[in-house]
Amino acid sequence: MTIPSGWYDDGSGNRRWWDGQQWTAHVTRGPQPMQADAPTIQPTATQPANPAVSAAPPVSASPPISPVGVIGLVAAGLGLACVFIPLISFAGWGLLAAGFLLSVVSLFLRGRKWPGIAGIVIAVLGVILALVVSFVALAFASAMQEEDPTPGDAGSPVVEESELVPFDDLEVGDCLPYVEYDEDDLISELPVVPCDQPHSEEVYFIFTVDGDSFPGEESLEQTAWGRCVEEFEGYVGTSYDESAIDFYTYQPTRTSWTATDDRTIHCILFSYEDITGSLKDAQY
Repeated sequence: MTIPSGWYDDGSGNRRWWDGQQWTAHVTRGPQPMQADAPTIQPTATQPANPAVSAAPPVSASPPISPVGVIGLVAAGLGLACVFIPLISFAGWGLLAAGFLLSVVSLFLRGRKWPGIAGIVIAVLGVILALVVSFVALAFASAMQEEDPTPGDAGSPVVEESELVPFDDLEVGDCLPYVEYDEDDLISELPVVPCDQPHSEEVYFIFTVDGDSFPGEESLEQTAWGRCVEEFEGYVGTSYDESAIDFYTYQPTRTSWTATDDRTIHCILFSYEDITGSLKDAQY
């Protein structure tokens, strides 16, 4: 049935103009005569009571959290913890890389972005901290190695194919390789090699001095020098002034004199080039 146009009760206590097809926006609050043959139109569920007012849009739900972002965040966190543990540091680096990549991928997927952003931040922070800690550890290890070099120490030089012999056990004719010492090194033993191996030094005279009190370094040096020069020609076969070979001495220090009763002076030949064989009767 077609309802003719006119003012009708729209169910809200007001009268609204019906244009024959639908409600209009024209509303009156005063009484209006109603057509005698027109029935009262009640709004139905399919016919809104106020056609002029549009329905409100549905409220959209919050997007879900991206699972990929969560996985990336967890991987980055585990990597940050593992990278500082020496036994599993390599696994930590791998987790940091995986967490970073997954977090980046999650930013391009539907879902909340904060897990991906947090994963990227943690992964980058972990890499920076791990690099700083590694650099500091390497620098510390290098410094410790310089302070305590191995193998051996100042009193025990190590030379290939040599045998470390204490001063008290050195004998005339022992051949020594060249070893560079610092001024403050306290030497307690020397490397001895077979004389048919390349070497530059050779023990040629050993003697002891008497006395209870330490005579002083200068006095010992004069005693050592004079006696070693006297014995030079008898061993080498030519005088010290004419020889191309030099010598040096080992003598007691104040500490060894009083602590160990050291009274021994060693006269040691020195060649400026490596030689093989003994310098005894070298005659040059």
